[in-house]
Amino acid sequence: MQHLTKKMATRLAYLRLQILTLGMVGGLSLIACHTAMAQCASVLRDGDFELQRSSAVSAPWIAEGSSGIDIRRSLSYHGRNNSWSRNNAGWNAIRQPVRLTAGVTYTLKAFVRTSGNVSDGYFGFRDASQHPVSEIRFGPLTSYGELVVRFRPARTDTYNVFTGFWALNQDAWIQVDYVRVEFPCDDVISNPVEP
Repeated sequence: MQHLTKKMATRLAYLRLQILTLGMVGGLSLIACHTAMAQCASVLRDGDFELQRSSAVSAPWIAEGSSGIDIRRSLSYHGRNNSWSRNNAGWNAIRQPVRLTAGVTYTLKAFVRTSGNVSDGYFGFRDASQHPVSEIRFGPLTSYGELVVRFRPARTDTYNVFTGFWALNQDAWIQVDYVRVEFPCDDVISNPVEP
């Protein structure tokens, strides 16, 4: 009986060692995966405007013309806040500078809603000098609709993600929410972490 108890104690100790080893390998794998995922962090920040704390646009976003933030007013597509631009003349927009890598295809998405008289809206990417490099034009969107633009820069540089419109001598507005920039995360696929 004593021999059997000693044998069971040895087996239990071995089993505990296996569990500890598997736990350590699993933990290291999670750390390595987390590190790889961190390299694929979004190039865009605060795309749902939830970090905005007042009705004035603040970093990382930049207002152009008459633009602001709807704070917790149930006007958003996603979350509690959204951005807006409203005027009866000129260019009105929201933008954010982002760093893009040459040769990578970026897909910009956002949900936009407008007054019924918006006919000259634009959504996309501009270069650091504010010249459009990939954009689409949109007209009236009386309920939130998703806009999508793809861009593959020829050189690594700072670009601007933007949504805006030209107000043509009458009161008009747009609302923007849930802005995302998606791109393939090749470093996780091509450099797998080995246990």
